[in-house]
Amino acid sequence: MQNEIREDIVRLERLNYLRSVGINPYPSQTDERISISEALTKPETTPVKIAGRLIAKREMGKISFSHIKDASGKIQVAFSEKELGKDQYKLFIKYFDLGDFLHIEGDIFTTHKGELTVLVKKYQLLSKALLPMPEKFHGLNDIETRYRQRYLDLIANEESMRIAKVRSLIVREIRNYFDSKGFFEVETPVLQTLYGGALAKPFVTHHNALDIPLYLRVAPELYLKRLIVGGFEKVYEVAKCFRNEGIDNNHNPEFTQIEFYWAYANYQDLMNLVEDLLPKIITAAGLPLQFKVGDDEVDFTPPYPRQTMRAIIKEYVKIDIDEFADQKSLYDKIKDLHIDGVDKDTGYGKMVDEIYKTYARPKIINPIFMIDHPVELSPLAKRKSDNDKYVERLQLVCVGGNELCNGFSELNDPIDQESRFKDQERLGAAGDEESMPYDEDFVTALKHGMPPTAGLGMGIDRLIKLLMDVQNLKEVILYPTLQPENKE
Repeated sequence: MQNEIREDIVRLERLNYLRSVGINPYPSQTDERISISEALTKPETTPVKIAGRLIAKREMGKISFSHIKDASGKIQVAFSEKELGKDQYKLFIKYFDLGDFLHIEGDIFTTHKGELTVLVKKYQLLSKALLPMPEKFHGLNDIETRYRQRYLDLIANEESMRIAKVRSLIVREIRNYFDSKGFFEVETPVLQTLYGGALAKPFVTHHNALDIPLYLRVAPELYLKRLIVGGFEKVYEVAKCFRNEGIDNNHNPEFTQIEFYWAYANYQDLMNLVEDLLPKIITAAGLPLQFKVGDDEVDFTPPYPRQTMRAIIKEYVKIDIDEFADQKSLYDKIKDLHIDGVDKDTGYGKMVDEIYKTYARPKIINPIFMIDHPVELSPLAKRKSDNDKYVERLQLVCVGGNELCNGFSELNDPIDQESRFKDQERLGAAGDEESMPYDEDFVTALKHGMPPTAGLGMGIDRLIKLLMDVQNLKEVILYPTLQPENKE
């Protein structure tokens, strides 16, 4: 700690000296430059101008070999007393530190070891770093520090930067895909007077001027479907959503999803679209369709099998849920399974879901569409025409039960929708914190008429986590939610 404090002091003294000799350590203007990746393509003797962070510095008498890094890559630069003059060379050696940002002009040459290098003719300080880089650029291993100080993580760990760039590429390709299919990107409220669109516990706040509670959205669904009522036929939103639930390797209270709605389509159309979309965005990000997640070989080459929730439970748990007409009879059957969160008062739909999550979902590896869920699990989905106990719903599931997307043929019957909202109200009154409140305005919207519509949400964070084969969702979120550090 004393050494760290000492280095801070020394760096501050160097900054003060530079100021004393007329050098501005934080100038507002930067000369023109090319990226380092472009500089690396130039032939010998080519004059170049580059800028970046000083990440390595090796003094060898009257010459110093260093490395400069920008967002595109790194390159070796040579500071020579012969080329710069004694004073300028000494200034760099004594008063410039790792982490400083520099602008450099010089000529390309190749060293005896074959490394492309810039012989520095002129340099300028762009920003003085007053704190050292993590572990002198050899890595940043403390997980908490990596998440809390993501800027240090990005400096020190190339994989963290790669993940961030892959995420950006995938989000861009998602937008390109839906734009190319004639969808309109829209924005819906993040602060809502009534939350809905998913079975989840919301964050609640208070608006002082209106003196009303407001909720951070758990999903954009109900607002997007109102747009379909209004005359849009294809809409999507890359949406930040918030759920006041637990934090673990697969959950963060703030997350990002793509959600879209498509008039005159059904859940079969959604599955076809997902099979078209996923390979395109994966390959656009430079990733393979066949890859390993842990010890599992995963193949995202379409088509993906389609199997009912009932069939999956029957396969893995040896229980046919259709043989049990109500909550009591199903509970009597499964009570010996000792499923957490299930007791005699648990609703039928939630009980089925917990059976699936506990015993079936962890065994799924390759992508599969799980379809046709019990109606109790899907208060916004359309019933199946041949069996009204189930709805036209899909979930794309893979690798130990990662749920990548959820969609359905949307319920557009206002009478049925009103009834299901009331069922959800009863569940809420009984203590279910994830139940959905009654949304009278949405029912009113449906009464004005909504065409047959299909809609789907896909979690971007979970998708990236899967594709990059990382264990914790925090690895793919630049600023995950964390417990504040204890301050004494």
